[in-house]
Amino acid sequence: MQSSVNPHAPAGREALRHGDTVWVGQMGGTIVGVGWEWIELRRGVFMLKDPNYVATNLQFLDHALAPLNDLDAIVSANRVAHALPWQATLTQVLAATRTAEAAPAPPAPTPRTRPAAPPPLPARAGTFQRPPGAGWPSAAAA
Repeated sequence: MQSSVNPHAPAGREALRHGDTVWVGQMGGTIVGVGWEWIELRRGVFMLKDPNYVATNLQFLDHALAPLNDLDAIVSANRVAHALPWQATLTQVLAATRTAEAAPAPPAPTPRTRPAAPPPLPARAGTFQRPPGAGWPSAAAA
């Protein structure tokens, strides 16, 4: 599952949130997904923003294995959305974001000076040019 929280609350509901959720899984070797937008009705109570719009790549079938008509498919997609534990997960996510928002801002980083620029790269691949003034210890010095 992945949920995103829109940083802007709906007009007149500053403390309430909205966003979207996507559930992805594997069925019979095929990756399937179901996604929808949600809104916080009141703190901790979530609902589908538009129950008629649940995006999915699932195809719902009737008992005879024929595809459902659009209206019945929307009802089935809503049943899938309501059967998943997305509301409990959002409660945890939003509790964490509200806690982070209420916490004091971390102190601003102190300015740092940049280290000196590294020596230039070799003139061409496979060769190495010693930077001017750089010496290698001799075998006698070891």
